[in-house]
Amino acid sequence: MDTFSEQIVTRQSNGSDLAKKILISAAAILIASFLMYMSIVYGFLVLVVPAVGVLYGGVWLLGSFSVEYEYIITNEELDVDKIIGRRKRKRMITLDLRSAEDFAPYTSDTSIQVDATVHATTGLEKDAHYLLVQHNSYGKVMLIFNPNQKTREAIMQEIPNALRIKLTHDAK
Repeated sequence: MDTFSEQIVTRQSNGSDLAKKILISAAAILIASFLMYMSIVYGFLVLVVPAVGVLYGGVWLLGSFSVEYEYIITNEELDVDKIIGRRKRKRMITLDLRSAEDFAPYTSDTSIQVDATVHATTGLEKDAHYLLVQHNSYGKVMLIFNPNQKTREAIMQEIPNALRIKLTHDAK
């Protein structure tokens, strides 16, 4: 049977992101104002174009704080993409669910020795899960992510049968 599931989650902004947004906005406005002042006072009308460019660059930088993660399950593969500002998509990792070793809720206490960790979460740990998978290039990989019920069910369909039995037994 073919399995397909797709989910997009948006990363929550934090205080650091807000501070960066304020600094970028203030810097863009100050630099553009200075360039406009120079163009008006000294008659350098050529400086209007760079002033508009600085404002455009500031808006472009502010858009890069909008980060979304997309989880796509197609048969035995889980693809995790990072979407930045709704204009740039980057494949973070592709995992083969047939080589999964564990799948469970994630807490900050979770400590498992792995070769690589991939964070693709909303920033909220309360509904985060982790998936341990043996990867060809990176070794033992832990993916920390926020799957919804549909995505969790799709993962459960594709993980090895022994792990599925163990997880359903542990849930009871």
